[in-house]
Amino acid sequence: MEYVIDIDNSNIDKIIKKTKSIKNKCDRKNLVLKFNIKEPIKDEILLRDIKSIETAINLKTKEERYNYIYDTVCKYLDDRIINENYCEFKDDVCIKFREEDPSHKNGCCEYSDRGKCKYLIDSVCTMKTCMACKLFTCKYLYKHKGIRQRVNDYVLIKYFFNRNQKNILECSFWTPKEIVMKRLLANNYNVK
Repeated sequence: MEYVIDIDNSNIDKIIKKTKSIKNKCDRKNLVLKFNIKEPIKDEILLRDIKSIETAINLKTKEERYNYIYDTVCKYLDDRIINENYCEFKDDVCIKFREEDPSHKNGCCEYSDRGKCKYLIDSVCTMKTCMACKLFTCKYLYKHKGIRQRVNDYVLIKYFFNRNQKNILECSFWTPKEIVMKRLLANNYNVK
């Protein structure tokens, strides 16, 4: 059975805020969600979010849903990192360390107190799927450029994961996706 919701520019924000209740209704009643877009959505990010919410809700297993959300948000983060280039790497030195310590290579992937990420080989990340690393913005970026990313900036994370799961996504630095998925599934309880 299908659950159809009409969307236009006047109600899109309200519908996004109701994502948890829509998801719970679809899961409980085994409904397939269909967003009926009544007019062109002006904001590309809102349109992207609506389409990704629809896809996520229609995935029936937690594992499929979590994998989709993780991959989708990582893609959004990659696009932002590439398009905005806010770390401004030059010769493997980010903008923060060009000002503070130009001899420090690889930015936040290598710190004296934590060591170097084992997935960083020849100044290139070989893992490519660590959401925590992609979400991270240092104090320098926040203070000097006003750049800050949080898990709740992404509707798929905000409405599909509980507080413990969000913490896992934010704090699992240098951790492969497979391990993060196991942690997310082990901390799966109803999102309130």
